[in-house]
Amino acid sequence: MYITKIESYRMTGHPRELLVQLHTNEGITGLGETNAKPSPVQEMIHTIGADLLLGRNPLDIEAIWSSFYQTFNHHGSSGSEMRALSAIDIALWDILGKVSHLPLYRLLGGASRKKVQVYNTCVGYLNNKDRDRFINGPETLAEEFLEKGINTLKIWPYDELSREYQGNYISPSSIKKGAEPFRKIKNAFGGDIELALEGHGRWNLPSAIRIAEELQPYQVCWLEDLTLVDNLETIKKLKQSTTLPIAASERLFTRFEYDQLLKTGAADIVIADPAWTGGISEVKKISAMTEVQHLPFAPHNCGGPVLHSVNTHICCNIPNLWMMETVRAFYETYYTEVVTEIPEVKQGYIQPLEKPGHGIELRKEFFQRPDLVQRVSETKEVDGEQQVYNTSGTGDPWKR
Repeated sequence: MYITKIESYRMTGHPRELLVQLHTNEGITGLGETNAKPSPVQEMIHTIGADLLLGRNPLDIEAIWSSFYQTFNHHGSSGSEMRALSAIDIALWDILGKVSHLPLYRLLGGASRKKVQVYNTCVGYLNNKDRDRFINGPETLAEEFLEKGINTLKIWPYDELSREYQGNYISPSSIKKGAEPFRKIKNAFGGDIELALEGHGRWNLPSAIRIAEELQPYQVCWLEDLTLVDNLETIKKLKQSTTLPIAASERLFTRFEYDQLLKTGAADIVIADPAWTGGISEVKKISAMTEVQHLPFAPHNCGGPVLHSVNTHICCNIPNLWMMETVRAFYETYYTEVVTEIPEVKQGYIQPLEKPGHGIELRKEFFQRPDLVQRVSETKEVDGEQQVYNTSGTGDPWKR
């Protein structure tokens, strides 16, 4: 078996997503995904990635990962490079599942739990207004999720408050204003609900410490990326200043960066994104490294439907799971426009699909989308050998 074609798809209607489909000479395909900055990743896949991937056995996942990493590492191994490798790695595992006739969580070692508890990150998207509601109507939003069996929410009311001083100072009034959603929800529901703060790297260390002090009475279940993660000692100092748990970080890439995070002792809860940090292969290793330190692991899941399904399998498998992130603003709006089915959130829990691989395929209607930007790289037979590839595309390759 060998890889004959790489297809990638962007949708201008959902401009954060990049879907990657690998084809083999035996007719088996694998579907992968990455997100957030799709245009340069698509270019990376069809220039450097095609040379490294076409003609190779898709079951040699570790060897392919290592060859990509060695090539990318020569000029830096973060950003677009690792997002490209992540999407490819996810697609390779999908192929392995289909060849083995096993769902992904079985390939990873089986189930550590019958069902996976979820929390919701309150993003707003399309007709979903959860982002606005945690500012303007937090009690109603929290009650709605509690009725659905979801008792943990992640919100970020301090983001806008960082703009005036670019995160270098926070006033007493802003500290109080940012804490209002926490105060209102906790006053209404007490211990029935837990809240996490997403910081998006907006603050310097003194401001982050002041925010942590303000949120202490609400027993926030974690503070995530209040400062940038480019200085792990800063995160460690924040951790030492508060008894609230510190979570870090979806912004790190590969097990090598997580090794430094763990050695620094800067995090109480470790977060990694399979679509960014190196795929399924790398997240499985990072979770095992985290387990050695007796720390919980919580995969980042703020992307598209493939990532949603992959994370369900990973969370079912790993023994040191904290909880699985979900975003109802995504899974209740556009996922089913793109793929055949998704794992469903029911009464605060989710279970992986039992089909081979990660269990989902692109819908037939997906390929007729008017907003589709497609690129293809494929092998061509020359004198009986698969020697070269050509690249073609549809749509505007630079749009969005």
